[in-house]
Amino acid sequence: MSKRSMINFAADSATTLRYYQLGNEPPDFDLTANDDAYRDRGAHTIDRHGPDIPLRRDPRTKTIEGRIYGDLPWAASVTRSYQWLDLSTINREVDAYVRLNWETIRADLALGHLHKGDYDAGYRIGRGYFNSGMYGTGPRRARYGETTRFNVLIRLAPGLVTATPFILSAYPWG
Repeated sequence: MSKRSMINFAADSATTLRYYQLGNEPPDFDLTANDDAYRDRGAHTIDRHGPDIPLRRDPRTKTIEGRIYGDLPWAASVTRSYQWLDLSTINREVDAYVRLNWETIRADLALGHLHKGDYDAGYRIGRGYFNSGMYGTGPRRARYGETTRFNVLIRLAPGLVTATPFILSAYPWG
């Protein structure tokens, strides 16, 4: 067997092993526990999009609206800043998305890719602001909105023997 064939075989074996370790049944996620367990790996759903973050801009504290302007402690300004309505909605909707898309998620993760998904819950799941000034074509102006949609980013926890998925981020957007 050539060196290249051996490398391809090893990669295919690792992919197959991860695929079977992930299993046929999708996991359930508790996003608070997920963020606590994987914060050092970048998990941040509750910290950046949680329902307990104040909505309206207040320069004395971190707010959803303040993120549009890059107010402290946010690292930079963004085009959209939304939060989940409550913790039960986060968990219910992320789990629903994972159940409906498990085969695709499982394949993406087995191949070593970050899984990116977009989902429409069909009812209001989040609220927040978008910048109607649109990246420098005008002054930053936060406009309130509500949304039924969210994005989810799922990755494998690095350095573990068994393939273990975690939610890097799940955030409403509009």
